[in-house]
Amino acid sequence: MAKNLLEWSDGQDLWTRDSLRRVALASDHATSDEDLAAIRKNVIAAARAIKVLPGATVLEQSHLGTLANEIRRTALLQLGPVQNIDRLAPNQQLRLAPAGITLVYGENGSGKSGYTRIAKRLCRSLAREDLRSDVFSATGGARRVTLRYRVGEDDPVALDWDPETAAPVVLQQISVFDSGNARLYVDNRNRIAYLPKEIAILEHHGEVCQRLSQGFATDENNYLSRLAVPFSAGYTPGTSVTMMLARLNSSTTDLPTEDELKALAETADVEQDELKMLERELATDPVAMATLRRRIVERLKRIDEVLSSLQADLSTQLEIKLNAARTACIEAEAAVWLSAVGRFAHEPLKNTGTDAWRILFEAARSFAISSIGHDGDHLPSVEGDLCLLCQEPLSEAGASRISRFNDFVSSEASRRAEQAKKQVDELIDGLKKLSVPSEEVISESFGAYAELGGECARVAEGLVDAVRELGKRRTAMLSGASEMPALKDLSELLSIIRSDQQRLDADADQLEQSAIHASRLDEKRARLADLRDRATFAADLPAMLQRRGDVSALHCIQQCQQLVNTRAVSNQITALRKELVTAEFHKRIDSEIEALDLRHIPFQLLETSAGGQNLFSIGLKGVKNVKNNQILSEGEQRALALACFLAEIADDREKYGMIIDDPVSSLDHIRIRRVAKRLVAEAAKGRQVVIFTHNIVFFNEIVSEAARVGERAPIVKTVIRKTDAAGFGVIEEDKEPWVADLGGRIEDLRQRAKSHASVTEFDTDSYRRLVKDFYSDLRETWERGVEELVLNKTIVRFVPDVMTQRLREVGVDDEDYRTIYHAMKHVSERSGHDMSYGRDLPQPKPSDMIDDLKVLEDFRSAYKAKQKALSASRSKLENPVKALLE
Repeated sequence: MAKNLLEWSDGQDLWTRDSLRRVALASDHATSDEDLAAIRKNVIAAARAIKVLPGATVLEQSHLGTLANEIRRTALLQLGPVQNIDRLAPNQQLRLAPAGITLVYGENGSGKSGYTRIAKRLCRSLAREDLRSDVFSATGGARRVTLRYRVGEDDPVALDWDPETAAPVVLQQISVFDSGNARLYVDNRNRIAYLPKEIAILEHHGEVCQRLSQGFATDENNYLSRLAVPFSAGYTPGTSVTMMLARLNSSTTDLPTEDELKALAETADVEQDELKMLERELATDPVAMATLRRRIVERLKRIDEVLSSLQADLSTQLEIKLNAARTACIEAEAAVWLSAVGRFAHEPLKNTGTDAWRILFEAARSFAISSIGHDGDHLPSVEGDLCLLCQEPLSEAGASRISRFNDFVSSEASRRAEQAKKQVDELIDGLKKLSVPSEEVISESFGAYAELGGECARVAEGLVDAVRELGKRRTAMLSGASEMPALKDLSELLSIIRSDQQRLDADADQLEQSAIHASRLDEKRARLADLRDRATFAADLPAMLQRRGDVSALHCIQQCQQLVNTRAVSNQITALRKELVTAEFHKRIDSEIEALDLRHIPFQLLETSAGGQNLFSIGLKGVKNVKNNQILSEGEQRALALACFLAEIADDREKYGMIIDDPVSSLDHIRIRRVAKRLVAEAAKGRQVVIFTHNIVFFNEIVSEAARVGERAPIVKTVIRKTDAAGFGVIEEDKEPWVADLGGRIEDLRQRAKSHASVTEFDTDSYRRLVKDFYSDLRETWERGVEELVLNKTIVRFVPDVMTQRLREVGVDDEDYRTIYHAMKHVSERSGHDMSYGRDLPQPKPSDMIDDLKVLEDFRSAYKAKQKALSASRSKLENPVKALLE
């Protein structure tokens, strides 16, 4: 049996357990740059065998929100009142039926999504969202949510919950589905992934490891390049310094400590006196003189290589090439600018097409490649594709604009500009990598050479001058200075130092042949060489410490690479997948695909793990290198995501609750009905089903299906509204939406008319708007009255059925027609129609509004009485006439 995530985490390093915690708590399990930096810091500390990692916290049960021992069904009974969350009105309670359906209707911008976000934080959701205060208010304040829930048959629990703290674990029984979860189930890498939470966390942790590995690989290459530069020329073989330097190697396992290097560089007074004494005593010693010359030869060889290389790297040809590249870049940029001015003169934002804009385009393209797997040089530009910034589907105008951007970026002018800039950048990068020795280093390194007499002192000065001039030329070439220092001819200088190499080598051979090798004298020579090397080493200590730091850092980075290897993550995902994603799940998802009318799409189930990612997916048969979101419509993606969600929770033995937010976005009316049937069927099993929607057709489908199922799926209807007085999220229980409730409309209009009673100024713009709003709504209410009352809901706009039996109570006479005609004509004059100046009617007073509304109320009362009589008389028509017996 596979270990669960917590059990597996317990056996991992502390940094891994902390990373899993951060992933589990992150919104959509996507770690922030701040979290990624903290995880990287912890990996480096672990590689250095640091036991205590400040800020690291291990993954615990509360971070997962999964249940431990409680299996009794938990029901969420109430959300609210809320305090300082979004812009939700205070003192509102969203009460939820513990069994059956709670159907919550709210138009866009009503505050409905605020309650959905709260539910996602409290309950089980793959896409976790942070709760914010009112972003339009500077005051803010403590955020609170009052909630009630019940476990099994226990008494309800009331809690004043702070969103900064963990939610009650038992609420994780309840699963939430919304558009955020749909994006997780239906991703953009040619797969539609089913991700149980444990696998989702491991997969995102694997992505973290891969991102870190890429960074570590770059660091490793940088350190290897730096360590490839020779650094120990001029020391005598066999001395304590050369033995220490042998340990400063990238492949060493015995790296010296900083203290060891510093100790070697320190010489006591007595050792300094000894060095002076030996130098005087062996000043004419052939071996010492030969050793000095051979050391100088090594340094002359190194400076020969450096100067020759720098002369080639800073050549006149490179200068010409760089200047030409810069000129071409300027000309290409000018051409791009002219092209942009012509193409984008009428775009809403100025400077479209400039360097700054193209940087944004490149960033968007990189994001598209890394995040949604988009290939090539173009951004997604088909209507319905997700905008990379706002992540909403592109409109026709937006898609057209992105297409123009793509054409511009792929144009010949843009390609030339990009190639020119790339060439300049490559040349500049090459210059930046050049290392020119400092004058001080050259002066110190060739001090002994200058003391040999003859031309050596002048040559040593020439070497200092050469590196100075080369350094100036490199700096000027990097900056693009108008006046470029000329490249001096070093051929004479190089010829002299090459000649001196041969001369000094020959001198050393002659001196060694003439040397006397008594054991005591050899010991003094070795001691002198050792002391001299240590003195030189002391001058080179900063470079040696840097070298030691680079080697240590390289070893650390290589260890980090091993730590972030994803093999263990992939193995655990595979084990969990085999246990969590069973053949039974395959059957369930196949059943849901059938129920939601997706059988026309050729799906296939796939299972793989690679790079720390689970690739259990629902792919499209026969489709290669084409993303699912380019094949499936938005509605099909949403339906498929819902199918995955329902299949996942279908095996809950206790029939835990579900919260569904707008599941029918972009769905056609046939599939809307299928979704309604599925959700009502879940409620009929005994689940708590909470549905948020702004779709009135779906609202009525749920109501109709619940009525058909009967007492097995009881329903409570709630409306969330925005009002001028209270703001967003005003809750009205047991209410129909405005568009579907005649009685609710009349009551609302009555209250509005009463609230205007105190108005005394009737000739203001604000009052004219108030009147127009009132009479526009009154006109719509008359229209609804004809549908609901006069036609007795025989045909309803938001219900697909034609209920012919309701014709029993339908009868329109001349008086009914006259009332409706004149009332509609009257209210239309005051609603959305433009009135001619010749009919400048006085503004109606609030009392007139009440009288006009009363016409509708009186008509409703009279017509209902008429309907009773019609029903009684017409019921006789439904039965045969009874024959008389004689």
